[in-house]
Amino acid sequence: MTINKVPYFIKAITVLIAVMAFFVFSCEKRIILKKPPEKVAVKKPPEKKIVIDYFLEAERYWSEKNYDKALAAYDQYLMIEPKGDRVRDALTRKATIYYNTNRYEEALPLFLDVIEEYPVERRAEIHLLTAKTYFHLKKYPEARLSALRWLEIYTYYPGREEVFFLLGQTLKELHNNPRAFYWWLKVLESSSIKGERKERIRLQLSDLIYQATEDELMQMSAYAKESDFIYPIYYQLALYYFTSGRLEKARKAVLNVVGVAPEEDWVIKPQEMLQMIDERLEVRPNVVGCLLPLSGPFALYGQEVLNGLELGFDIFQENEEGLSSMELVIRDTKGDPETAIEAIKELAVKEKALVTIGPLVSRVAEGVVEKAQELGMPIITLSQSEAITKKGDMVFQNCLNPEDQLRSLVNKVMGEMGLKRFAILYPANSYGKYFMNKLWDKVESNGGVITAVESYDPKSTDFAVEIKKMVGLFYPRPRPEIEEEQEEKEEDKGQLEQKMEEQDLEEEPEPIVDFDAVFIPDNYERAGLIASQLAYHDVLGVTLLGTSLWNSPKLIDIAGRYVHGAIFPSGFFSGSGYIGVDSFVDQYRTSFGKEPRFLAAIGYDTIRVVKEILKEKGKDIKTREDFRSALARNKYFDTVTGPMFFDDERRAKRDPLLLTISGRHFLPMP
Repeated sequence: MTINKVPYFIKAITVLIAVMAFFVFSCEKRIILKKPPEKVAVKKPPEKKIVIDYFLEAERYWSEKNYDKALAAYDQYLMIEPKGDRVRDALTRKATIYYNTNRYEEALPLFLDVIEEYPVERRAEIHLLTAKTYFHLKKYPEARLSALRWLEIYTYYPGREEVFFLLGQTLKELHNNPRAFYWWLKVLESSSIKGERKERIRLQLSDLIYQATEDELMQMSAYAKESDFIYPIYYQLALYYFTSGRLEKARKAVLNVVGVAPEEDWVIKPQEMLQMIDERLEVRPNVVGCLLPLSGPFALYGQEVLNGLELGFDIFQENEEGLSSMELVIRDTKGDPETAIEAIKELAVKEKALVTIGPLVSRVAEGVVEKAQELGMPIITLSQSEAITKKGDMVFQNCLNPEDQLRSLVNKVMGEMGLKRFAILYPANSYGKYFMNKLWDKVESNGGVITAVESYDPKSTDFAVEIKKMVGLFYPRPRPEIEEEQEEKEEDKGQLEQKMEEQDLEEEPEPIVDFDAVFIPDNYERAGLIASQLAYHDVLGVTLLGTSLWNSPKLIDIAGRYVHGAIFPSGFFSGSGYIGVDSFVDQYRTSFGKEPRFLAAIGYDTIRVVKEILKEKGKDIKTREDFRSALARNKYFDTVTGPMFFDDERRAKRDPLLLTISGRHFLPMP
C-alpha cells in the first residue's frame, strides 16, 4: 500500500493561512442589525420661535392691508402669548384695523384696554384714535372729554391741530356753536394748516357765523377779537338788531365793521345797511299810521273801525295837552294784500310813522305784518289770523280771539252750569270748521262729550235734514214686529190689516235729544233760522250756544222766544259796566248817529292804548324799538272791551263778556 505523503512545509503554510484568516475576520467590525430607537419629538420653545412667527406674519399682512388675515394672525399670537412682549402692539393693531374698517364698536374696548393696561407706555396716537372712535359712535360728551384729556397729557406733541379740529366737530354736534368756533379758530393758528385744508376750515367757520343765533354771535365775538372773523360776526349782529328794530344797536355794530374792516368787501354791505338804519331812525314819534279797507267788499267793516279810531283820537287831542300834535295817517288797503304792502312801506319810509294800526282782514294782514317786521315798524293788527304774531316781535294783535271766546263759554256752561253733553251744528266753511274743532277739543278736555255733529251749506236757509239727522228722525226706525198665528182665520186677517192701517196713521217718532246744548258757530241771521227750526222739530229744553257773531238785536227779531236763554260771548256790550263804556257810547251816538259795535270799540281801544303808552313814556320813546318795548311790557289796560294786556306772544288777552237773552233783551251773564 502506497501512502501519499504531503510535505511538511505545505502543511505549515496551510496552518499559517488559517491562523491569519482567523485574526483578520476576528478583528473586522461586526454590523449588528436591530430596530432603531423611536425619535423623541422635541418641542420648539414657544417663548421665541412661535410668538415671533405669528406676530411677524400679522405685521406682514398689516403692511399689505390684508386686514382679515392680519386679525387672524394677531388673534393667534394673543391666544398663545396672552402676556407676551408684543401684546400691547397686537391689541393696538387690532383696534386700528377695526377703526380703519369702520367697526367702531369693536375698536373702542381694545383702545380702552391698551390705555388702562399699559399706562406707562401710553402713546398719543392711541388716545387720539380713542377720542375719534367715541365721535364716530356719536358719544360726543365722551369724545370731548377724551380729546381734552389728550391735550393735558401731550402738551408739546406735534399735530395738536387735529385734536382742535376734533373738538370743534364734537362741540358742533353738541350744539355748542361758539365753542366749536373757538376750537376751529385755533386750528387756523397752526402754521401746518395751509392751502385747501385752510380754506375748508375758513368756510366751516363762516358757516357757523351765518347759522349762529344772536347770543351765539356775542360769544363768538369774544373769541374772534384778534381775527378777521370779527367783521362778519359784527355784520351778522347788525342784521339781527336791524331786522328786530333795534336800530341804535344795529348802527353801533355796523360801525365796528365800516370803521376798521381792511377789505373792501367788508365795507360795501355795512355801508348800505348804515344808510338804511339812518333812514329808519328818522322817525316822527307823533305819527300813527292806519291801514283799513275803506273801499271794496270790506269797506263797511273798515269804516266802523275808523269811526272808533277817530273818536278815540279826537278825545285825547281835546283832553291831553301834550298829545295835541298827534297825527293819524290813514291808508286804504281796498282789501288787497299788494296794495296794503305798498301802503305799509309808504307809512314807514315816507311818513316815518312810529306805529301802524291794522290791517283788519286776515289774508291782507299776513303779508303786511311780514313787511312791517322787515321794516322795523311796530304794527297792531286787528285781524283774527291765528299765530300771526309769530311773524316777528314787531307784530301785536288786538282782536276778540276765538280761543278766548270758547274758553269763557266752556268755563261757564260746563264749570258753573254743569252741562256735559253737546251737539254741534256748523256751517261748512273755514269759520264754522275752526270753531267746531276748537269747541270739540275743549269739551272733551273738560270731561264732556259731543253726541252729535252736523254741517250745512253756509248759503242754506232750510236745516230740516241736518236737524233730523242730529235727533234720529232722518232715517226710518224699524217697526215693532206683529206676531201672526200659523193658521189665520179670516177675521184675524181683518184685525191685522186694521192694526197696520192704525200704525201708518201714527205720528212721527219722538226726537232723540241726547245733548244738553247745541253750539251754532254762525252769524245771527242763520242762528235765528236754526233756532226756530229746532223748535219746529221738537228739539226743546236745550241751551243754544253761539259766538260773538250773535251779538245783534236782529237775532231776537228773527227767532223771538226760540233764542230765550241762549248764551254767547261778546266783544263789546254797552251795558257791560266797564270803565269808559258809557262815555264812549254817548259820544259815538252823538258823532255817528248810531250804536257802536265791536269793531268800533276795538278801534277805539287800540288808539287809546297807543296814546296811553305815549303819555306815560313819550319822553323816552325816540325810536320804533322804544315803542315796541313799551307796548310789550305786559301792562294792563282798561278798555271798553274789558281789562286787557298783551301776553308774551304779543296777543291781546281778555275775558270776553258772556251775554244771555231774556225776553227781548241781552243781559250780561252773572
